[in-house]
Amino acid sequence: MNLIAVGTNHKYSPVGIREKLSFSKKGLKQALISLAGFAGVKATVILSTCNRVELYASTQDTDTGIKTLKAFLSDYHHQDSLRIEPYLYTYIGKEAIRHLFRVSAGLDSQIIGESQILEQVRFAFGEARTVEATDRLLYTIFAHAIRVSLRVRQESGIAKGKVSIASTIAGLIKTRYGCIKNKRILIIGVGKISELITRYIKEEGAKAVFIANRTYAKALQLARRMGAEVVRFDRLKEKLLDSDIIISATASPHFILKKEDLRDIKNPLLIIDLAVPRDVDPQVKYMEGISLFCLDDLDFIIENNLQSRRQSVPQALDIINKEVENLCWSERLELEPEAAPLP
Repeated sequence: MNLIAVGTNHKYSPVGIREKLSFSKKGLKQALISLAGFAGVKATVILSTCNRVELYASTQDTDTGIKTLKAFLSDYHHQDSLRIEPYLYTYIGKEAIRHLFRVSAGLDSQIIGESQILEQVRFAFGEARTVEATDRLLYTIFAHAIRVSLRVRQESGIAKGKVSIASTIAGLIKTRYGCIKNKRILIIGVGKISELITRYIKEEGAKAVFIANRTYAKALQLARRMGAEVVRFDRLKEKLLDSDIIISATASPHFILKKEDLRDIKNPLLIIDLAVPRDVDPQVKYMEGISLFCLDDLDFIIENNLQSRRQSVPQALDIINKEVENLCWSERLELEPEAAPLP
C-alpha cells in the first residue's frame, strides 16, 4: 500500500482555477464516498481550503491511483482535464508524507506558520473518518501530521509574530487609507476568518462594523459577540452605499456581489474578496471608484511581514524530515524509498 497526493495551491494556480476545483463543506462527505469507490483508490482524504485543493489516497497501484485522482477532480467539477493538468502537482510515498507535514505545519501556506490550516487538516481528516473513507495508512499518517505540526510550532519560531490574514487585511486598509479609524466596514459571512477580521478591525478602532449573512441568526450571533451591528441580507444592497470597505468571505457557490449591485456607488470603495469560489464578480475591479482585491492580491503585503518566520523554516524542515523518517521506520510503512514529485 502506498500514499499518493494530487492537488494544487496558491503557488501553482490562480484563484480562478482553485475556485473551480474547490469542495464545499456540505458536499465533502459525498465527494469522499464517491472517490473511495473509484479504481485504484482504497481510502482517501480531501483537503479543500481557500488556497489549496488536495486529494490524498492509499493505493496498491500508484499509476492507476494518480490517474484516478486527476480524473475525479476534473469529472466531479466538470472541468476539462487538459485545462487543469498544468496546475496540478503529484507526490508519492515519503514525499507525499513530507508534503502533508509541511502543509499541516503551515510551511506551505500563503502566510508561513499560520495556524488555521491545522484546523482545516483536522476537519478534512475528521470528515473522511466519519464516512469511513480512511484506512490504517491514512489514519497513521494524518494523526502523525497533526502531532508533528504542533511540535514544529512549539520548537521553531515558525509561528512567531503577528502575521495573519486579519493583520494583512488591516495592513492593506492602512496602506490605502492611512488608518482604519472612522471607516465604516461591512463584513459579509460569519465564518472563522470573518470573526478574526472583525475582532482585529474593532481593536484598530473602526467607526462602525456591520455583519451580514444569509442566515440572520448567525449574523446576529457574531455581531453580538463582536460588538458590531447586524444587517439583514435582503437589505445588503442598501448597506453597500453606506460603506467605505467591504470584506466578503462566504461559502456561496455563486457571486454575492455583481456589477449591477454596485452601479450606484458614489464614494470610493475598497472591496476585499477572501472567498473561494469568489464572492465578487471579478469585473467589478474595472468599475470607476472601486478597488477590488482577492486572495491572490495579498501576497505583496504578506511578503513584507514574514522575514522573521522565514528564518525559522530550516529548523522546521529539519524537524519534519526527521519525523518522516521516524514514522516510516517505526510504523514499517510500505512506501517507495525515495519517491520524487512528478512534474
